[in-house]
Amino acid sequence: MKNKSIIIVSLIALIGLCNLVYSQTKSIPSPGVEIPFDKAPDVVKRVDPAYPASMLSGGWEASVYIRAFIDLDGNVAEVKTEKIEVTATRTTEKKDVEVEDKADGKAFEEAALSALKQWKFTPAQMKGKTVAVWVTIPFKFKLSTKELKEVEEPDKVETKKQVETIKTAIENILRGEEIEKAKACVSKDALIVYNTKTANLISVINGEQKDIHLTEGKEAKNVNMNIKVLDGGKSAVIVVTTDLPKGKGKHVHSIILSRSAENLFRITHWHVSF
Repeated sequence: MKNKSIIIVSLIALIGLCNLVYSQTKSIPSPGVEIPFDKAPDVVKRVDPAYPASMLSGGWEASVYIRAFIDLDGNVAEVKTEKIEVTATRTTEKKDVEVEDKADGKAFEEAALSALKQWKFTPAQMKGKTVAVWVTIPFKFKLSTKELKEVEEPDKVETKKQVETIKTAIENILRGEEIEKAKACVSKDALIVYNTKTANLISVINGEQKDIHLTEGKEAKNVNMNIKVLDGGKSAVIVVTTDLPKGKGKHVHSIILSRSAENLFRITHWHVSF
């Protein structure tokens, strides 16, 4: 019983000494120093960390454990990173050095530290007395279902975006609008087959082929447009049916897209039948 009393008295004395030193010098003890408490600090203001945008493309998730020193006023006076665990939600055969470099978790650590410094607590207590203590606070960075879908299919998202750009270019070529911008979507070697005539597509768009008229005017109506991506996103086919004004019939435009050396979709073949 005597030994137990001595231990309790020594423990209280140690707590008192640690907090006396801190209150007088503001010298924060090492994160490894365990200062006992019987009532843990309570969070009264919480700021959630933002998921680092730089980690989204790799589909990374993480757990970050931070040691925080909660002072006598309940403020976060000091923070130290204890452990970072990073996991990937998807695998890829591509060697993406930039993504691999980011996988050390530095972005997650910075987000967690930035958020934690804004937290506010009620201070810890030991036997009714306020004490400044170190505590470990975990942060979990998890991707939402929507974000996971975007991560799992990033190429499909980019492919859809590029195809939409080409679709707009096709509509502008047929209407005769924003031609220069539309030509940026056409390969310089692209060919057009206009019923039975063959020519360079750029020259036709420029009006250099007098017997081939690709522009149908603003009065022509786009009555149908079908888009199909092929070969895992390496190529695509767009079929457009237009209703010409003044009862001049219909044109069916079959347009093939292929990836350029820059991995961008470009129009490489355009066939018009009527």
